[in-house]
Amino acid sequence: MAVKMDVTQHQTWPGLANLSHSVLAALGAVGFRNPFGLTPSSATCLLLIDGLGHGLLQQHAGHAPFLAALMRPEGVFRVGFPATTASSLAALASGLGSGAHGIVGCSFALDADSEFSPLTWSCAPFVAGQAVTQAPPPERFIVPQTAWEQATEQGLRISTVMPARYAESAYTRAIYRGSQILGAPSYYAYPELVHQALQVNAPALCFAYFADLDFAGHLFGPGSEPWLAQLRVADRLAEGIFQQLPAGARLLVTADHGMLGLDADAVVDFDCEPGLQDGVLAVAGDIRARHVYVDPGRLDRIQERWRDRLGEAYTVLNKADAIGAGLFGDVMLSQAEGRIGDLIVVPNGAGGIIRSEVESAASRWLGHHGALTDADQVVPLLMC
Repeated sequence: MAVKMDVTQHQTWPGLANLSHSVLAALGAVGFRNPFGLTPSSATCLLLIDGLGHGLLQQHAGHAPFLAALMRPEGVFRVGFPATTASSLAALASGLGSGAHGIVGCSFALDADSEFSPLTWSCAPFVAGQAVTQAPPPERFIVPQTAWEQATEQGLRISTVMPARYAESAYTRAIYRGSQILGAPSYYAYPELVHQALQVNAPALCFAYFADLDFAGHLFGPGSEPWLAQLRVADRLAEGIFQQLPAGARLLVTADHGMLGLDADAVVDFDCEPGLQDGVLAVAGDIRARHVYVDPGRLDRIQERWRDRLGEAYTVLNKADAIGAGLFGDVMLSQAEGRIGDLIVVPNGAGGIIRSEVESAASRWLGHHGALTDADQVVPLLMC
């Protein structure tokens, strides 16, 4: 089954990379396009609420009155593929699609023997007991100069406000190049930190990251009471930041992906499917955006077998077709191409490929994302 890829032809696909270009262009940086058509600004705070899909905000607007009041029919876009935090945040900071910044999933093959997880910046062997490759230096992982680095060289002041527990991580050092990192002890500190970051005598961007909605969604499911509690926190945070913005500054609010609960009838457990395992060397990525690495001499037969087993509920693309369709953006570096699975497997509905034995914890999560559906991809772009 062929996936409908008309979204990749839109000028804002992949969305978060192009949103970065628009924000920087609106701040006066030279050499950046403005596909979102943002008006000029001297200071902008971009607040990203991890996991806040557009549909989820619509459905639960009563718990987020400040954010809901900013919603507009045209204020939505698709984030890019895969719709997962590691890839999306890298796209936003670098201004590059995942095929150019190289973080092609929540995990992927770093080489033939090792799986790499960028958020923890760690490697694990694909086969238990084998030697594992050392994690690469984070400062040199993204090869091209990032959008934020280019803008900083032109005199823009870029800051990132995030929970202090993430401030010194290898992932932070890898993707937020060109930005001053401001670790916050709690979300209560965000409004003042944002104010200070934007109250400078230069065009300024402050990126603020809210993590806990996504965490609650994974564990308890989107729409659950713990999730709603975090949505209320995020709403109060956005309003607090807005109230303390310097005169003339703008607040933008968006997300890195959406989230949904899985349909148990559409879930497939790879660890219990010998027919799917035959010829497969490794499986990585999100439950809703799988990289499948196979015996290259058997690629066509394995792809056909996966399609027969999964049917109309899933799209199973080989690497060449996925890249050709623009799934990973319009630029593909050789390093990134080598990391992408020989097969890319995404559900067309609410399914997912779990691994009940190898990934027992993630397989029990109640919220997931990564694929190409609106629930995964479509996020709000709110402005005030």
